[in-house]
Amino acid sequence: MKLGYARTSTGEDSLTVQLEALRAAGAVRIWEDHGISGSAVIKPAYMEMCAYAHPGDEIIVWRLDRLSRSLITLVSELQELGERQVEFQSLCEGIDTTAPYGRAFFHTVSAFTTFGHDVQRERAESWLAEGQG
Repeated sequence: MKLGYARTSTGEDSLTVQLEALRAAGAVRIWEDHGISGSAVIKPAYMEMCAYAHPGDEIIVWRLDRLSRSLITLVSELQELGERQVEFQSLCEGIDTTAPYGRAFFHTVSAFTTFGHDVQRERAESWLAEGQG
């Protein structure tokens, strides 16, 4: 099932463009967060949609920044969806994990996430080793 997610930031007042695009992309059900910043960790409607999503479902957003403004948070969200076998599509950026190029994008993002975590872990281990010497 195609699930849509739309969000307005503080100061924005209309979801019209997003909702029309999500419907045109085939979203059967759409969740909306109003007045929630892209940097907010808690997005109630998004969390509800994720809880509703099942393996094989596809989450569609109008633009990546509707999901998050933080690259780290975005990568984490995409990785979590992938682990749950929930597909993802961002209309403006043309990212679609149901297609080979979209899956390649997802795997590239996952590789960079893993690399980033490994580097952080090595730095922490090095710092601890130096501090104990």
